[in-house]
Amino acid sequence: MDRIRVVLDTNIFINGIFKQDEFAQAIFRLKSANKICFVMNKEMQNELLITFSTILLEAYKRRAKAGEEIGIIPLSASLSKCLWQVREVDHIIHTNFCKEDKSDNKFIDCCVDDDVKYLITQDKHINGVAGEIKKQYDIDVLSPFQFYTKYKTKQL
Repeated sequence: MDRIRVVLDTNIFINGIFKQDEFAQAIFRLKSANKICFVMNKEMQNELLITFSTILLEAYKRRAKAGEEIGIIPLSASLSKCLWQVREVDHIIHTNFCKEDKSDNKFIDCCVDDDVKYLITQDKHINGVAGEIKKQYDIDVLSPFQFYTKYKTKQL
């Protein structure tokens, strides 16, 4: 059986790694089990690394002031595991679905560029145009809970 290719918004990585969201982590486990494949373009990778580094640095500063330690190694290892064997695609198409936050379009673009049918996000801008995306490109915009539930019930 072929692995299901999915595009994950940055918020899914952050929620799974820093906030311990159980369904985001379930998505990571599916990837680790080689059931799904993450697809990313360079812009997505850059945003993820910058966001991850910024959160990590802020947490380090906060905890350093309080005299606490922060487990940088385990958090970095979690991100590395998520990014291992990611399918990289060139950013070719430039859609304009998300007019309020144009940077969100890169996730939709990645789906279109590699014919990915599932965009997993919790972003209000993308969710707000999910119907248009489905109509124009047949891409399902799903939360981690929705994707995991559909996967487990064999609806994908």
